[in-house]
Amino acid sequence: MALSARPTSRIATEITTALQADHVAFLHRVPFTLDAFQLGFLTGFREDCTYQQHQYIDLELPVGMLDNDFRNPDLDRYVERFFEYEPQVGVIGDAYDVDEVKEYVTAAREIQGSYPDADLVIVPKCRAAIRAVPDDLVVGYSRGYADRLAHEFSDPVDWRGRRVHILGGSPPKQLGVIDQLTRPTLTGDPPADIVGLDWNGVHRGAQFGEFWTPEGWDDSGRNADHITVRKMVRHGLARIREFWQAKGVWPESTPQEDGRELTYQGPSPGDIESAACTECGANVWTTERGPYVAEYDTGDIRGYCSYDCYFTHRHRNHLEELAGEQSVYLPPA
Repeated sequence: MALSARPTSRIATEITTALQADHVAFLHRVPFTLDAFQLGFLTGFREDCTYQQHQYIDLELPVGMLDNDFRNPDLDRYVERFFEYEPQVGVIGDAYDVDEVKEYVTAAREIQGSYPDADLVIVPKCRAAIRAVPDDLVVGYSRGYADRLAHEFSDPVDWRGRRVHILGGSPPKQLGVIDQLTRPTLTGDPPADIVGLDWNGVHRGAQFGEFWTPEGWDDSGRNADHITVRKMVRHGLARIREFWQAKGVWPESTPQEDGRELTYQGPSPGDIESAACTECGANVWTTERGPYVAEYDTGDIRGYCSYDCYFTHRHRNHLEELAGEQSVYLPPA
């Protein structure tokens, strides 16, 4: 284990640059990924999944990160999916020996031929595999849910000087890894370049009425009827963003700040299937201003005879719209 040292001004600058990630990813489905994208996260999913957005109207969310199906890996299938989705980050697979690294490197070179700027990640599962991954590719540091975690077969020095993506683990656990891989050492080991990190555990806690905070899980939403799972996930994601911003890890720029605006075309009166107001049963076409139509995060499209009926139904049933000012909530900084 490398011994720590007090950084000089030059080394401190080098470390500051190394620990700032290019992306912080959240892999899940809509509407959770919609909120994550708007908060600045890189969104995506595992290659055997999708955003499950087919029930929503005109919602196009870019695939920023594509993970592999680690329980049922198929390299040819993964490469096919990569060319289909064209992600910015691709986690090609877990390498348990040097021969598997060679297979993944071959696939990475094929992808790089068409997407030279993509960050391609190979996840070593033994020390020899770490050394076998070429320096221009990213090595995945397993910290969350996996059969073999990185710290079980390696030391921090094995990862220093490499481009690293931290896979899984809560923010405090990931921060511990970042500190081990970037802090100055007496032997002058170069810091790892923290390219990115991802964690989707914030959703698992939200299902039990808990949201993540830097101080631990807060269960104040467990008995609050007005708080939905989506609100707790959004709240937890915002706290994660604040956490990484305070630590200097949050990316300097995020997808939407780079000009990738997410556009959403809401439902129109022609999309409702019934003329009866969802709230009061009145004919929505007999109102002076026409029906008020809303699409909820459940995928349901409802028509109302007036805004009052819409708001009453939405408030009573604790519904949230897929997009819209009324449902947007961000905790104070």
